[in-house]
Amino acid sequence: MFMQLQSKALYNLVKFTSYYNPSFDVKKWQIENLRVEKENNLFRRLKGLGLNLDKEIFLKYINEVDSPEQLSNLLAGEIDIEVQDQIYLILFELFRRFSSQKCLSIFCDELDHRIFLYDTDGLENDELIQNAIANLKNILDSNIDLGLSYKKAFENLLEYLAHDLENFLFDYISDVIDAKNKTYAFDLIDGFYPYVNKKLWFDFLKAKHQALSSVGSSNEIIEKIFSSLKDKPNLDLQLRILKFMVDIGERNLFLKIVKETSSHLKKEKEFKEILNIAIDFYTRLDKDHLTQTISNFLSKRSKIKQDYSLKKADFAQFLKILS
Repeated sequence: MFMQLQSKALYNLVKFTSYYNPSFDVKKWQIENLRVEKENNLFRRLKGLGLNLDKEIFLKYINEVDSPEQLSNLLAGEIDIEVQDQIYLILFELFRRFSSQKCLSIFCDELDHRIFLYDTDGLENDELIQNAIANLKNILDSNIDLGLSYKKAFENLLEYLAHDLENFLFDYISDVIDAKNKTYAFDLIDGFYPYVNKKLWFDFLKAKHQALSSVGSSNEIIEKIFSSLKDKPNLDLQLRILKFMVDIGERNLFLKIVKETSSHLKKEKEFKEILNIAIDFYTRLDKDHLTQTISNFLSKRSKIKQDYSLKKADFAQFLKILS
């Protein structure tokens, strides 16, 4: 489903896209970091755009509105759209600094900012992202108390966020599990599970978390996930689980999942990924002969292009090696 982003989320998306793809064609004002601009410079720039405000007048205005969007509509609603957007971004930053109103767009902008810092290793300490996630959970829960469904409460936030919130939560919780913070990871999984759409991905998080104390219980969860995937496979998830099993997976279950996953492979790139995972898995089990056989099989395919469309005979040879 296409999600139409609110203005600040859209500009955050442009900014983040430009960061990861410097060749992305944007104007300077669309991606600049106004958080580092001095207060006087912000008011001076507003004046240059035709909006003559000082701090005293600005503070009076923000007491009359509930959000920077309302403020922008009030002060710049009838002018050229590009100038209006420039004014909006500056007003948003001033509103963020001086308003006591904690509206949804301000909260989500801060969450986007902290997610970006987390993803780019720019956070000064983990407490910043932990607090943001705790506030996120409180907002979601308060919407449930108001009578919204879990799905609707979650969707209401998404249009204010540039980041894919579900993907971030999955990656963040996965990192927490990798850091062996069992209690915090459990609380996050348990707290956000009712809200997310990608339940099987979060079931995988449950399996990862369970593996910290019981590999057997973890494997049971993984088996249930793959039972659910039979009718509607998800190759990305299946490959992610197989990579996880390299370090802790049980041999028979790994072989079963490889067979099930192989039947859904379409391209050579995916096949080679499975082969490399299998090499790593059997290396852990000290199956030197099998590891070497798979490595030789992979080497023979080195000249095959990544976008080559697989035939059944291709992975039939691989499965024969494993049998």
